[in-house]
Amino acid sequence: MDYVVGIDIGGTCTDCVVVGENGDVTLGKAFSTPPDFSGGIQDALGTAAQELGTDVGTILASTRLFLHSSTVAENAVVDGTLAKAGIVTTRGFEDTLFAMRGGYGRWSGLTEDEKRNPIDTDKLPAIVPRNLIVGIRERIDSNGAVKAAAQDADIEQAVQTLVDADVEAIGVSTLWSFVNSQTEKQVAEVVRRIAPKAFLTLSHEIAPVVGEYERTSTAALNARLGPVVHGYLDNLRSNLVEHGFRGQLLVAQAYGGLLPVDEAAERPVGMIESGPVSGLVGSQALGEQLGLRNIIAADMGGTTFKVGTVREGLIEYQRESMVLRYHYALPKMDVVSLGLAGGSIVSVDARTETPRIGPRSAGSYPGPVCYAHGGEEPTITDIDAILGYLNPAYFLGGRAELDIAKARRVFGEKVAGPLGLELIPAAAAMYKLANSLFYDLLHKTTVQRGLDPRRFALFSFGGTAGMHVGAYGEHLGVSQIVIPYTASVHGAFGLVTSDIAHEDQITQPLRAPFDVEAIAGIYAELEERIVAQLQAEGFDRSQMRLNRAVDMRYRRQVHILTSPFVGTEVTADSLEQTVDMFERLYEEKYGPQSAYREAGIELVSYRVRGIGVVSKHKFLVEQLASTDPSEALVERVEAWVDKSSQVQEVPGYDFERLRPGNAIPGPAIVWTPITTLVVPPAQTARLDEHRNLVLTVDR
Repeated sequence: MDYVVGIDIGGTCTDCVVVGENGDVTLGKAFSTPPDFSGGIQDALGTAAQELGTDVGTILASTRLFLHSSTVAENAVVDGTLAKAGIVTTRGFEDTLFAMRGGYGRWSGLTEDEKRNPIDTDKLPAIVPRNLIVGIRERIDSNGAVKAAAQDADIEQAVQTLVDADVEAIGVSTLWSFVNSQTEKQVAEVVRRIAPKAFLTLSHEIAPVVGEYERTSTAALNARLGPVVHGYLDNLRSNLVEHGFRGQLLVAQAYGGLLPVDEAAERPVGMIESGPVSGLVGSQALGEQLGLRNIIAADMGGTTFKVGTVREGLIEYQRESMVLRYHYALPKMDVVSLGLAGGSIVSVDARTETPRIGPRSAGSYPGPVCYAHGGEEPTITDIDAILGYLNPAYFLGGRAELDIAKARRVFGEKVAGPLGLELIPAAAAMYKLANSLFYDLLHKTTVQRGLDPRRFALFSFGGTAGMHVGAYGEHLGVSQIVIPYTASVHGAFGLVTSDIAHEDQITQPLRAPFDVEAIAGIYAELEERIVAQLQAEGFDRSQMRLNRAVDMRYRRQVHILTSPFVGTEVTADSLEQTVDMFERLYEEKYGPQSAYREAGIELVSYRVRGIGVVSKHKFLVEQLASTDPSEALVERVEAWVDKSSQVQEVPGYDFERLRPGNAIPGPAIVWTPITTLVVPPAQTARLDEHRNLVLTVDR
C-alpha cells in the first residue's frame, strides 16, 4: 500500500486524513495531548488504522508522504514559551523594535472598542528585551554602497555579549541588508564560530523587505521560535521513524504550501497559523472538485472561528501578518479569526449580570464539561449538548465519553441561575448569541469588503461548525452551504491537497517610467533561485509552476498592494497591464475612483512563487442513489429547534448509513464519527457523490 497522510494538530483535537493508492479517504480524530503532541498523533492515526483494519506501524511503514501542520508556533508566542534570543543590529537602531512604526505599531491588532478606549490598553512589550539587543558600527546605504564596513572585533564583542547572557538564538538585522547582505553574512560567520549551537536568523534571508521595523521584528520572532519549533520537529521526526516511517516529511506554511522539514525548521515563523490556512487550501481544492470558484471558508474548531475567502478560484493574501500584535513580513493567506468556538467558556459578568462568551477557552484538557476531562466551566459545546444535538453513541465514533448530565448541572449553576432563566431557555439564548457573533465576522469579511454572499458558497468545517452553520448561513444569504466529508479534519484534508511551494522576493524600488530590462533581470534571478531549489528537492521542470507578482503603491504612500504580474514575458505592454491590474485591485480594496495614476506608480518588491507539484492520488467519486434517507434513520431525539423556539422530537440519522443522493429535510440531526450537523426547518441536507453534505434553503 502507498499512503499519503495529513496530520493537523489543533488546540483541542488532532486530525488525520489517510489517502490510499486507490483514492479512498480514511479519517481519524483524537484529542490533542499537549505538551507532548505525539500521543494525539498516535491516537488519531490509530482511529484511521482501525477503520482500515490495520495498525499505526503498518500505515507509517507504507506512507510515502507525511504532511503536517500544527499550532505549536503560535502557541509558543501566545503562551510566552519562546526561546531566549538576542539581536545584532546597526548601531543607533537598537530601539527599532520599541519605536515600531509610530502609531501603527501602537494600535495594530487592537479591536475597535480597544482603540476607542486607549487608556485601557498597553503598548505591547518588544519581542526581544532591550538588554539583549546590541549594535555594531556599520553602514550600508539604500543603493547598497558600503559607507562604513563592519569590523570583526566589534562583531565578536557584540556576539559574546549575547553568549554571556545565555541566549539560545541570535537574530541579525542591519540597515539595507536586503540590498547588500555583506554585513549580515559577516556577522553570521562570527556567530557560527563563537556560538555554533545558537539558532541563527538573518533578516535578508527571512524577510528581504523595505522597513527596518518589519524586517527586524520578523528576524526576532523567527529567532525566538527557532529552538522551540526545531526541537518539536526533531521529536516528531524521531517518533515517526521509531514507528516505521521512512517517507518524506513535509510541513505546512501559512502561504499555502509545504516545505521539507529541515527547511521548515529554519523558518518557523512561516508555520504560524498554517493550520487554518490548510483548511482554506482544502476548501479551494474541494471547490475545484465541485465546480465552485467563489467560496467563504468558515472553520469552527475548539478555540477560534476562522474565515477566509476564495474568489474566482484564488485565495487572497494578507499584506501585513501579525500574531499577538507582533508584526512579521512573510506572506500569509488571509484568514480572519474570532476568539470564539466550541471550547469558548460561557460565563456571567458578576458586576453587570450580562452573559459573556469567550475569549477564554477550555481547550481539550480540561475541555468542555461534557467531555468528562475534569472541566468545570460551561462552553458552547456544552450548550450544544444541553440542546440535544450531541449523541454519546456517535461522538468521536462512540470512542469518547460524554457527561451531558454534568454539563446541564454546571451550566444551570453558573449561567442559567445567575441570569434568572430556566435551563433550556438560557442555553437557547447563548446559542443565539454565539450564532450572531459568528454571523458578524462573516458579514465583516464579505459584505463590508464589498463581496456579495449570494454569489458564494459557504464551506463550513471544524468539529462544532455543523451545529451552528444552518442558523447563521441562512441569515448570510449564501447560495449553498457545504459541510465537507472531512468537515472536522478539513485542515488535514488541505494538507493532502497541497504542493511544495517556495516564495522568494527582491526589493528594489523603481518608479515609472520603468526599466524593463532591469525588471526582467530581477525576475530571471528569482526564477533561477526557485528552480534550483525545487530541482534540489527532486522536481523536474515539467513538475514546476512559477507565478510572478509585484508589490506596488502610489508615490508617497506607505501601504503596498500586491498584484499578479500579467503576461509571461516582461515587456512594456505587460508592465502596463500589470499597472492596470493594480489599479483594479486598488479600487476593489479602497473603493471606486480611489485609484489615482497621476500620483505616480512605484514598484517596490518583485515576487516569485515556485510550486513543485506533489504526486497525489485522485479521490473516489461514488454513484448517486435515491433521495430516500430512511435506511439511515436510527432514532428520534428531543432537541431544541431554533426556528420554533421549542424542544421537539426530531429524527436523527447515522451518516455512515447514508448513501450519495439521500436528502434529509429539516428539522433533523445527522451524526458522523467526527462532527454533527443540525438541519433547521425549511432546509434540506443532501449527500453528494463525494460524501459532502450540501445544505440548501427550501425556497
